[in-house]
Amino acid sequence: MDMIFDTATGQLSIDPSAVNSWGADLRAVLSRHGNTVNLKGVEMRLTVTADGAEVFDLSLPPAGVRYKQTDQDVIATGRVKWSPDQQVVVNAWCKTASGQELTATATFAAPRPLQPYPSWTWGGASWVPPVPYPVDGQAYVWNEDSQEWILA
Repeated sequence: MDMIFDTATGQLSIDPSAVNSWGADLRAVLSRHGNTVNLKGVEMRLTVTADGAEVFDLSLPPAGVRYKQTDQDVIATGRVKWSPDQQVVVNAWCKTASGQELTATATFAAPRPLQPYPSWTWGGASWVPPVPYPVDGQAYVWNEDSQEWILA
């Protein structure tokens, strides 16, 4: 998931297309169009909540650091975790070198993992087979046609 500041248009956006069921890799990205970018005075913040609880907070530059300029597109990365079906809110804030303040927000429900078989139901944290997995120490595979576990 990317927080993107486009240096040509002055727009701040969030791209949540790379989220998964259990979280996402986050990147603070400059769309600099091949140019070296002056970062003096630039500040950014990205916060993520899942079901109203804060699960990620990134402030740039980090405490004690001053940005000058960059020829890099990705200026920071992080990892955020959530669970399937949680309501996720991503808030981004950026103060430009000229003092302009920009915000962007993305809201979505964390997706569930793909359903492994049509007969399995969602159990709140994972997909549950209609017949419990045998606990005899052997390896099994699910047979959807016969609705049973078969020795692997």
